[in-house]
Amino acid sequence: MSYEMSEEQLHELIKQIKVDERDLRFTSFTPEDAFQLGVGIRNLFNGLRERVPKLAGEEELTKAFGHAIYQGFPVSSAGIVIHIETFTGHRLFTATAGEASTVKPDNWIWVEGKKNIVRRFHRSSYGIGRECVAKGKTPEDAGYRLPEYSAHGGGFPIWIKGVTVAPVAVVIVSGLPQSMDHQLIVDSLRAYIPQCEAAIAASTE
Repeated sequence: MSYEMSEEQLHELIKQIKVDERDLRFTSFTPEDAFQLGVGIRNLFNGLRERVPKLAGEEELTKAFGHAIYQGFPVSSAGIVIHIETFTGHRLFTATAGEASTVKPDNWIWVEGKKNIVRRFHRSSYGIGRECVAKGKTPEDAGYRLPEYSAHGGGFPIWIKGVTVAPVAVVIVSGLPQSMDHQLIVDSLRAYIPQCEAAIAASTE
């Protein structure tokens, strides 16, 4: 999704972001979970590089992924960094994926900026940025400027169910258009959290 969306579309997007922030929560979160989530994001990204060119148009993308956000995925030049760390700064997972020439030290400035947004607001960086736009401002107009802040898609809080004080960790993706950075995380959480729940349920039987 680009900046050129209607006011109605923007408000629907913000509503969906809040739903995902509310629902995509873990029962517990361990270093192994961070590793599996990070690998899942990397695998989804690599899978997109192979699959998107074979899908013709919005309808096929929606059928494949449940949405068309990956339309225009930059297959030939795509490269990302993935980072997961606790709110106390303990780094649990860091990796790159894709075209090596497009992943540069500059990506880590964006990682830090997105992380700081999540740490400050306990919200996704995409959600905070889109709410700025809904108020007629860019994130930069609202005071969220690099290198300290980046209210652009790709930072997402890791919450534990029942905990309301603060998230336990943050996951960050940087390198794609911001809607895709955000969606890589959301789609990976949607895939991985049910696996965690199933494993916990099986262990108590």
